[in-house]
Amino acid sequence: MAGDIRGRDALLAWFGELKSNGFWLNEHDVMGSDEHVCALSIMGARRDGVDVQTRVVSVFHYREGRQIERWFYPEDPVVWDTIFADGLPSVG
Repeated sequence: MAGDIRGRDALLAWFGELKSNGFWLNEHDVMGSDEHVCALSIMGARRDGVDVQTRVVSVFHYREGRQIERWFYPEDPVVWDTIFADGLPSVG
């Protein structure tokens, strides 16, 4: 899932495609400062033949009030790959 998504419209379109492919997200906790935010989440997917979830730490980097980067650290990389497999939108 590496790559760039530029702009709000592109991000919202990408998330829309994820949801239609069974992606879901539950935030456990979020903490941050003016420059960084850390989110503790559970991410998963439910679709034909797939029902998986993994805990994920996400670190967001902000500049001038805008998110410029986000790093994902999944607990289970095999589950992570399953969540984003099967024709889910690629990041350009």
